[in-house]
Amino acid sequence: MDKNIYRFILRYSLRQQILLVLLSAAALPLLYLTLELPKTIINQAIEGVDFPRTVFGYQFDQIPFLFLLCGLFLVLVIFSGVLKYITSTFRYRVGDRLLRRLRYDLIERLLRFPPSEFRNTSSGQIVSMITAETTNLGFFIAEAFAVPAIAFGTLATIVLFMFLQNWMMGMAAIALYPLQIYLIPKLQRAINTAQMGEVQTIRGISDRINDVVQGVNEIHGHDTSQYELADFSRRLGAVFSFRLKIASKRYTANVLNQFFSQLTPFFFLSIGGYLVIKGQLSLGALVAVLAAYKDMYSPWKDLIDYYQKAEDARVRYEQLKEFFERSNLLDKSMIEAEPESEDFNKLSLVADNVVVEHEAGSRSVDGASIKLTLPTHAAILGSGGSGREEFARLLARQDFAHSGSVSLGDNDLAALPDAVTGRRIGFIGQQTHLSSGSIYDVLVYPLLRRPKDSADNGSGLPLWRKQELAEAVRAGNSSYDYASDWIDYEAAGCQDADGLRSRMIDILRMVDLDDMVYAIGLKRSISPRMYPNLTEKLLEARTILRNRLQQAGQDPIIESFDPDSYNTHATVAENVLFGTPVGPDFAIENLHRNDYMRQVIEKCGLSPSFLAMGCKLASITAEMFEGLSPDHEFFERFSFINSSDLPAFRSILRTIEDQGVDNLKSEERNKLLALPFNLVETQHFVGFVDEEMKARLLKARRTIADDLPAQLMENFLIFQQGSYNVASSIFENNIFGKTASTRAG
Repeated sequence: MDKNIYRFILRYSLRQQILLVLLSAAALPLLYLTLELPKTIINQAIEGVDFPRTVFGYQFDQIPFLFLLCGLFLVLVIFSGVLKYITSTFRYRVGDRLLRRLRYDLIERLLRFPPSEFRNTSSGQIVSMITAETTNLGFFIAEAFAVPAIAFGTLATIVLFMFLQNWMMGMAAIALYPLQIYLIPKLQRAINTAQMGEVQTIRGISDRINDVVQGVNEIHGHDTSQYELADFSRRLGAVFSFRLKIASKRYTANVLNQFFSQLTPFFFLSIGGYLVIKGQLSLGALVAVLAAYKDMYSPWKDLIDYYQKAEDARVRYEQLKEFFERSNLLDKSMIEAEPESEDFNKLSLVADNVVVEHEAGSRSVDGASIKLTLPTHAAILGSGGSGREEFARLLARQDFAHSGSVSLGDNDLAALPDAVTGRRIGFIGQQTHLSSGSIYDVLVYPLLRRPKDSADNGSGLPLWRKQELAEAVRAGNSSYDYASDWIDYEAAGCQDADGLRSRMIDILRMVDLDDMVYAIGLKRSISPRMYPNLTEKLLEARTILRNRLQQAGQDPIIESFDPDSYNTHATVAENVLFGTPVGPDFAIENLHRNDYMRQVIEKCGLSPSFLAMGCKLASITAEMFEGLSPDHEFFERFSFINSSDLPAFRSILRTIEDQGVDNLKSEERNKLLALPFNLVETQHFVGFVDEEMKARLLKARRTIADDLPAQLMENFLIFQQGSYNVASSIFENNIFGKTASTRAG
């Protein structure tokens, strides 16, 4: 990495920084004119004589001359604002581009860490360094040269203007700056020390959070929650102390700065007033100097803020450099080199006196040697902890030896690029990581190679995508298009994507995973927008399935969703909603708390019936499952109530027996109202849903269909015979109904 943050900025944006400084310098003459014009307006237009005045060959009386100067002042202000806007947007574009480059460089370096380096480094700490700790660097990078150039140039222009009015006024303006320049660095050094401590402490908190996430079972299993909380309390207290010191020092600097800024007008008013009275300074000049001083505070404050940000950025960059600039960092060619055509067959794989050393000098492999001629079958035997897996990792180039060597033919295995070892050596250990994504994503991950269509330089890409890739190159990021086809079909023995899918299915059958993957697929849903053809085929399959069941005389197996009929194999909730919930508001476990659903139940006169049904269901469940263990299968198959909630319902039943239903608390009533929503007539056989109840529930369904507020329409999708319900699974869409074996909920 570059020696310091300034070297990094100049290395990758020297031309842009020069342009920013030039743009900043271009604003200074405009600034001077905006300071000079008010004095001219007062002295020559308002208090002036000898009118009319000639300007560019045109004569102006006093009032037109006043408006001319005021109009010129307005033009200067507008032009100055436009120039400032252009400079600012360009500045932050440059800064964000360099921030993107820095983060990319850190991630690339992370990929070049030897695997052993990750044993003592938590992912939380690394994430914090690459994301949160670089954010402030991005702000500073955007301002590294332009802001001090603008602030110093502005300040110098204002001071020059004051000296030109009167040297005593100029001296009064800068009299207190030397004292501020002496005090502020002293305060900043104390701030830097506190900031370094804060960053280190926050990294430690990230480590501990990562440990807690990974070891949460051990924490609960050993009752160490309070110990962990005490540890976090100590660490958070240290952060609090550091931040308090930082805030105190910064506030001190700000108070001093404000005090000095308020003290300077004392000199202006006293000295300037004296000079005006003595006739050595015009009133317009004094007004202009006072107006200029008002603008003087902002650039001086910008310089102070810049100094604080520069010191903060220097500390943060040095800490990042200390972590990511490792002496044992793998060469960049390891991850960039193109694949070679060399074949491993008939080469010798030789391990010569290799040692794998861990923390505190412990060795899992000590002086191991082996020689194998490829291809071959071999087994590495040993008990648990004998180092057999570590030795296998060495042979697979998943780890590196502390001493000794592993060679493949005439090549050092540790020096071969990933393009060779990653494509020709496979390894599956006890800690193999599967990335997030679909099953397809996990299976094709080893086949993701450099995209073949990158050779055409993206000529077939749309303009917006070309611009994105061009910006990535300008920021020093990857020039490869993420949306390209990265899969090496030839390596999988296929010609195209269709062949690869067939190959995957064959392999899933080979390892007896095909039925499991098929079942998982049936439980998922798809997007009709993304898969229109598949959606159309699923709707066709729905019709075909129904026709075949009718022809076979097995029509009763599936009870279809009919808007005018009650589905006896569905829950009360599904019958009332006649749709699939989207989100938590209309989920079956939350319906009793949903304000709109409670209004519908009340409107249709169902509240007393639901409360009575809830009481009976709670009573039946409490009696039926008396004495059963909490993990008994009957709770899963037949109960409306979880075993953990059963004591609470027994307490509610005792309250009803002693005091009546009317004396129940609101929370207790809600618990009882929730039970009927899970009732399935053909599964629970309690006889509560008779023909009269079905009619009332259908009335509630029609009420929802007719009166549902517009803002709630996206909370569930209604069942429709000719459409695909994206909130339901593929299986549920296929049968479009409920089977006799479908469970409640």
